Amino acid sequence: MKTIPKLLSFETPKEKYYEIAEENKLLRLGLKVNTPVACNWACPYCYAGSSELSDRPEIKENLYYNGIDPYKDKEWAKKTKSWIDQAIEIGINTITINGTFEPATSPDIFNIIEYCVNKGICTTLVTNGTLWKYDDLKRIYDLGICVLVKLNVPMVDNTDERYSEFCNIQKNLSGRKQDAVTVYEQQKKLIKNLIEIGFNKEILDGCTRLGVESIIARNNIKYLPELVQQFRALNIYSHIEVMKLQGFARNNPNLQITKSEMNKLFEKILDNDISEGYEHWEIKPPYVAGTCYQNLIRVDLKADGNIAPCPGIDLIMGNMNEKRLIDILENEDLKIIRNLTKYIQGDCKNCDLFKKKECYGGCRGTVYQTLLNYGCSKYECLVGSDPSCLKVKKVLDNGLSSDIFK
Repeated sequence: MKTIPKLLSFETPKEKYYEIAEENKLLRLGLKVNTPVACNWACPYCYAGSSELSDRPEIKENLYYNGIDPYKDKEWAKKTKSWIDQAIEIGINTITINGTFEPATSPDIFNIIEYCVNKGICTTLVTNGTLWKYDDLKRIYDLGICVLVKLNVPMVDNTDERYSEFCNIQKNLSGRKQDAVTVYEQQKKLIKNLIEIGFNKEILDGCTRLGVESIIARNNIKYLPELVQQFRALNIYSHIEVMKLQGFARNNPNLQITKSEMNKLFEKILDNDISEGYEHWEIKPPYVAGTCYQNLIRVDLKADGNIAPCPGIDLIMGNMNEKRLIDILENEDLKIIRNLTKYIQGDCKNCDLFKKKECYGGCRGTVYQTLLNYGCSKYECLVGSDPSCLKVKKVLDNGLSSDIFK
């Protein structure tokens, strides 16, 4: 039985999740570094930015803490290191670094990466990858961290009859202004460089330091099983995720698939895995061959000090300029999010997977954003069942149907 490649820093023993939440500690921190107010890409599925700006993901106006733009703040790195230290004090051993937008545009990116590494934190960098030079990638490799980059279609050469279509899909889902061939070939070249440097070498048991993130969208869904097969063979972690109508993505609901289509996609990928000798996995959102327990062990630290539960739940619980992290963890909304065994409503409550702790209510970000868009109360957004799951018909105890998910 072959092991499905897993990204090294994403691995945490499951039995620790509920224990950490009960102790009100953390194992993981998501860190958004100080990037400019607009991205070098314009992904139509981006959860950041404002839906009122149709050109590209961008912060509509200066809404940062005390009006201070972290990108221009000379003290940002010093403050952020002190915030990371607070997270270490309450248990984190893993950090995911991205930005409000592309982290390579942060003036302090290597400063922060090296600080995390020197503190012994298992670190993952999430990046679109187009701004890094080859020597930068080697430097990242030598620091021992993992990378998660982006590609939304399989890698083929120009003799494949689908080549032009793949170029256009990648251009569309990245929102870049360059010609489609350049956009597609740059991402292929990036992944080939990462392989050449050695990021995909197997370490420990089935783990790799290279992952590729792909969104499930209307225009690429039929090609995702092939993409996953390709990355399995290369020992690359394949992070296939459901699109949420959040932030800039609210401008593009036409890209979202139905939950029936998502289930068929997961079934096809599972069939491929079994036929190729990989381990069996249970079909459930939001990930292929996995589930999300992050709300039990993680919070997100935004560049201005704001703390949110995760990227999908953009609910601000406090700011580290005003409070220590350990005090922010006492937030009442977070207590609900981290104790769904007590509070969850709808069909998840009686699901065997939830009862056996094989699932933590699907994607809590999908629940939050879907119910928020439908006009539900904050509490309902926090406790509902995941409407994207095929097992869920009733989202709330009041009978709200999962049909609210497209």
